[in-house]
Amino acid sequence: MDGHTGPDFAWGWTADSVSLEGVAPAADWSVWEREGRAPRSGEGCGFGIDFRADLALLAEWGFTHCRLPVEWARVEPEPGKLDSDAIDRYLDVLAAARDAGLQTWLVLQNTTLPGWFADDEGGWSTRQGRTLWWARWVDRCGEWFSDRVAGWVPVEDPVGWAVRSRLMAQRPPGRRSFADGVEAAQHGLEAMFEACRLLRSGSQPVMGAFGLHTVFAADQRADSLAWQGWWDRLLWQSWTSALTDGEITVPDRPIVAREEFRDAIDVVGMCFDAPVSVNQHGHLGPYPATARCDDSGLAPEPEELGRALARLADMLGDVSLAVAGTGASTTDETWRDQLLGRTLDQVEAARSDGINVVGFFADTAVDGYHWHLGRSTARGLFDRDRNPKDAALTLRDRIQGIEADQVLPR
Repeated sequence: MDGHTGPDFAWGWTADSVSLEGVAPAADWSVWEREGRAPRSGEGCGFGIDFRADLALLAEWGFTHCRLPVEWARVEPEPGKLDSDAIDRYLDVLAAARDAGLQTWLVLQNTTLPGWFADDEGGWSTRQGRTLWWARWVDRCGEWFSDRVAGWVPVEDPVGWAVRSRLMAQRPPGRRSFADGVEAAQHGLEAMFEACRLLRSGSQPVMGAFGLHTVFAADQRADSLAWQGWWDRLLWQSWTSALTDGEITVPDRPIVAREEFRDAIDVVGMCFDAPVSVNQHGHLGPYPATARCDDSGLAPEPEELGRALARLADMLGDVSLAVAGTGASTTDETWRDQLLGRTLDQVEAARSDGINVVGFFADTAVDGYHWHLGRSTARGLFDRDRNPKDAALTLRDRIQGIEADQVLPR
């Protein structure tokens, strides 16, 4: 999958590092686990125990791509102190993926950050954090891993990271401040675009991964409608304006304008689980209010993913789009299978309508760790013993059917 050449469709899976192999002791999330603010992640789904077998299994089931994270805190647990064993291990993982026939998009930051960077160095909130420590991490990843990856994902959902950590208090540092949230969103986007600038000096394409929801007002009150517009600007327009106009336009923050933003990304990845509603206080909830929710409190609605793809195509033109991650947190496997089938229908319909969708990534492959629910819920197509669920069969049949019948345009 390459934004430059318009290649064959990519069937992929993705997961964050904590879900895959548990949190790194030096990561900011590790503090929350130790303080009892979140369940212990342990070894995640156990990917680190025998990743070669897992990668081979998923390739056998039809996957062609994966989006894998490299956790900064695991490689650099202290500023300037590199763990060579961790680097070698990630090199082994990437080699194993290649040997299995999987093309890897390497994610350089997915939710967690090294504690020393986030706390002692100010994280992305300082110019030095973005252009010195972060830029050096990006450069090192390019040096270490470029010959083993198909592409790069610099930051997983920079706006969502800011919202969860500094507006909804769901992740470190656990703040509830709209002002802090929008400032962090702007800095997260700046860090992402700085990484894009550095990575585009190489030959591999760059994917931006953005968490999106279609946003609805909970009622027709003026405040609810105003907040609907605010959230829409934050989730959608803050970064799409960078690609169309060269401007990061986070609401209630000064515009950051650089012409290089326009050409920073080769593939726009959309992570979409569900629509949301917003009330008169600006608080998010499921949409519609009576819809069935998964264990995370969201109400999955695959048809909204189709509308989101259409909107992105309308906003961005013929840019290459990927469903970079989608799934449901539930132990009802029949419902998961139904949701997946409807989701794949939306992807195929978008392709048939001429929308340039070049890939689909399931979130996730194997049941692992949920940030707040631990192991009491599930998101995988396979259980923790690597037994396939009905959804895995559905996806494999769809992949094989498309390959046989050439349903999707090339």
